[in-house]
Amino acid sequence: MSRARSFSKLINKDNYATYRGSDSVTDISAVSLPQGTLNFRNKIINGNFDIWQRGTSQTSSGYGSADRWVNLHAGSTKTASQQAFTVGQTDVPGNPKYYLRNVVSSVAGTGNYCLVLQRIEGVETLAGQTATLSFWAKADSNKNIATEFLQYFGTGGSPSALVNTIGVTTHNLTTSWQKFTATVAVPSISGETLGSDGNDRLELNFWFEAGSDFDSRTNSLGQPDNATTYEVDIAQVQLEIGPVPTPFEHRPYGTELALCQRYYETDDAENGADTRISMNKGTTAASYYWSYPYKVTKRALPTVTINQTYDDNLTLYYNSGSATKSHMGLNNATGGSSDTRALAEFNWTADAEL
Repeated sequence: MSRARSFSKLINKDNYATYRGSDSVTDISAVSLPQGTLNFRNKIINGNFDIWQRGTSQTSSGYGSADRWVNLHAGSTKTASQQAFTVGQTDVPGNPKYYLRNVVSSVAGTGNYCLVLQRIEGVETLAGQTATLSFWAKADSNKNIATEFLQYFGTGGSPSALVNTIGVTTHNLTTSWQKFTATVAVPSISGETLGSDGNDRLELNFWFEAGSDFDSRTNSLGQPDNATTYEVDIAQVQLEIGPVPTPFEHRPYGTELALCQRYYETDDAENGADTRISMNKGTTAASYYWSYPYKVTKRALPTVTINQTYDDNLTLYYNSGSATKSHMGLNNATGGSSDTRALAEFNWTADAEL
């Protein structure tokens, strides 16, 4: 199995001892680490909620707003949205720009739930090790949420079912920003079997509410009274090796964007321009092929959606047979009376999410 090398190897015992201090230390968030120390220690991508390629709000269940974060609900409903910190605020350190808000409309039901989660590529991530989760959170009134980890060994893997109820922790939110931590022993994967589709993962779940069907996975979190609407805000999520939290890792914006684009990419929405290509329209359909490279090679062959916005006698279609993880394949969908150049404009998405 080919995977990027584990960033946990960047933490050697000497560095860890230097910053951990004595065994009595439980939080070193106030320690200033030298530039470049323990780079990529955070296993969460977009934990600072800076990247929102799909949009800044969603009501659907699934992916749809903050990159790499999945918003799920059943029975109850919710709106997930980007919220901006006040410039210069000091409640959450490090001058973050954004946080994730979930406005939940609760509906009672034993199988109802609402949560936000991240699927971390590779079930071997932190396997057999002690790890620490840290995050900042608040609510519009005193509110309990729960965090849970699970392992999935992929399609055809063994065990085939989710290994859940790992490190379940209840967190007591108030109306003020607070830092929360949880230490978890991630199970070993020794003797298990990975599937062949490359979709195995470690998963972090933030449960906002859950019916009684999920009591064992959520410390009996439960639900508020029926038809209650409430807000939960989350910022600066970090998951790292070791029994103590380190300061939140602020990676450069371009680096974080590239990490997100391994799983999902769209054309340059930041400047509002569609992708424009010029190619021979050909005398017959599908007589010309055009390769368009992604900015970042994808985790797997992506699902590509193309929306053509303009054509100058050139209609395109996506050719999955000529596509790879590094580029999409396009063909002319209609022929012409001669081999002449024509122009097409379109926008697109390439989705290789777990």
